[in-house]
Order: sequence, then structure tokens, then C-alpha cells
Amino acid sequence: MTDKIETLSHATKESIKIVISNFENFSMEKYGKVAIIPDLKEAKEEQVFDVLQAWINWNKLKSPTTVKLYFSHLRKYLHYMGVKLNDQDVKQELTFKHKIDEELYGLTVSDIQLILAEMRYKTKVQYLCQLSGLMRIGEVIQLRKKNLVLGKKNIIVKIPPTITKFSKGRTTFFSKEASRMLIPLLKEMDDNDIVFGSSDNPKFTDIKNKDNSISTTKQALRAAVKKADLEMTYESTGRYMINTHAFRAFGITKLSRHDPNFAKKLAGQKGYLLQYDRMTDEEKLNVYEKYESELTIDTTAKQKAEISQLKTDNDELQKLRDMIQDKDKVEKMFKQIKADELRLKELTSRAEAALTALKKANNL
Repeated sequence: MTDKIETLSHATKESIKIVISNFENFSMEKYGKVAIIPDLKEAKEEQVFDVLQAWINWNKLKSPTTVKLYFSHLRKYLHYMGVKLNDQDVKQELTFKHKIDEELYGLTVSDIQLILAEMRYKTKVQYLCQLSGLMRIGEVIQLRKKNLVLGKKNIIVKIPPTITKFSKGRTTFFSKEASRMLIPLLKEMDDNDIVFGSSDNPKFTDIKNKDNSISTTKQALRAAVKKADLEMTYESTGRYMINTHAFRAFGITKLSRHDPNFAKKLAGQKGYLLQYDRMTDEEKLNVYEKYESELTIDTTAKQKAEISQLKTDNDELQKLRDMIQDKDKVEKMFKQIKADELRLKELTSRAEAALTALKKANNL
């Protein structure tokens, strides 16, 4: 099992460790000891499934998707430890809570403004960066200064594969609004410093530091949401409608209305067309800037951006008008030249006829 685990991705290995720890915590709380697997090996099949069902129920506050993923990891671990489960028996004996697809709440600009107003400066910048970069919270809190490319109005973000969900690095961008606010914080940091995460203890594992940072930022968000009087929950699950993922979803939604494939590329989602893999960072940034105003939360800045874009559009329209007018002038000149050529031919023909007549008269 250990050898097999070593071949897996870092994220998967950490996930398996979390599941084992989760099962041990359940065992301690339910049966008063951590190591109950030896007991399961000696137990009847019915008793094994009773324990597993109790464990599933113990994790009832987690999402159905998470519990099923946990069980998948736990089952492999149990198999390695000598507790083998038949597929048909699993389907027959274990009951998982069904996922309820309730309509998800969409953040509004007004919501975001109210929430950010209740946050400390650094936390506010973090959520603006997550929103405009279409990043997962686990990616944002693990970013280091060396992952950011400065020098332009938009900060270019090079997300390393070690901190992404599918272990594939990608490039995204922070809006000019977020970049302006982040620059002062970066000036105080070294290249290897973590930008937003609250935990970077070398004595802890990466997953432990990540969990600590996520826990801290969730607490900050909950406090801000409460102060903003936006603590709505879903009726079916009791989960908060506004969570860390809602900010990423806002960015994805806004960009997807204009270019779904580009939004998926920036967000690191599967299913996008490969055309964007062939674009340079500069070309991607040009596409990003076309729709950036949709990701601007400061309405004053957004209005300025829209006015600036409107001015640019008007200037381009005027150039087109000038070109059309110039074209009309050229066409008129061309017609005049054609008319002059015809007139010249006519006069030349008359002159030649007159000259011929004069020669005949002289010969007489």
C-alpha cells in the first residue's frame, strides 16, 4: 500500500492521510480506541458494514460527494489491511446521503462590496485576487511572491502544479483593481514568502499549513458575512450560501458569459478547448482585458474603465468614419480623372479630324 501511495499525486496522498485520520478519530470517539481494524478483520461481515455505516453517518455534516470520495480512499486502505469488501455488498448494505442539487446563490457586486467593507485590508485583497483570478481558495492561500509576474498593470499569476486540484500548472491574472491593492503588500515580501496564507510553518506538512490557512480565511469570511447581514443558508443542507467558492464562481460566471472556454482555462477546469494553450501570456492578457470590467468591484473604478473603453470605441469609430470619408474623396477624384480622360480622348479625336481636313484642303 505504501509503495502504491507513493506513486500517487501529492494531493491524493494527502487526501488519503486525511481519510485515515478521520476514520481513526471516529473509532476513538465511537469505540474508545484508534486501531479498530484488527477487530474488523475478526468481525462478521454484518458487523463490518454496521461500523462503516456508523462512520458514514458520523460524517453527515460533510457533503455527499466528499463522503463518497472518503469512502473510496478508506475502502482501498481497508483492503490493504485485510478487510475486503464486495462491490455488490457495498451497494446493498451501505446507504449514502444523496446529493441535493439546490439552485446555488449567485453573488452580486453589491454583496461583495458589503462583505469586503467588513474585512481587513489583506483579506479584502485576497478575495479580490481570488475573484478576478478565478482561483480556488486552496490555490490562493498557497501562492508565493515568486509565483507572481510583476511589471504590468495586471499581475500575471503562474500557479504551480503542486498546489492545483489536477496537478496541472496554469496561468491566470489579477484584475488591475486587485493588482493595485496587492502591490504595496508585495513590496514588504521576499520571493519565497507566502502571499496570503496565514500558516507557513516548516514543522507542519503542506496539507496542515493549507488546512490552517483555509480555516483562518473561512473564519474571516464568516465574520464579515455576518456583519454584512448576509448569513443566508440553503434549506436542504443548512450550508452557507456565501462561502469561499462563491467568489471564484462569480469570476467564472462573469467571464463565461463572454468566452466560456477562456474562463475554464483560467479557472483550471476540464473540458476547455486547447486553442488557448497555444497563446502567449500577452495574447491571453489581451483577451482577459477585454472583459476585465466585469470583474471590477469598485463601482467608481468600473465606471472609469467603462468610460475609458467608450472613449476608445468612439475614437475607433471616428477613424472608420474618416476612412470612409477619405474613400469617398478618392472615389470622386477617380471618377473625375476618368471623366477627364474621356474628355481628353474626345478633344484629341476632334483635333485629329480637323488636322486631316486641313491637309486635304491644302492639297487641293
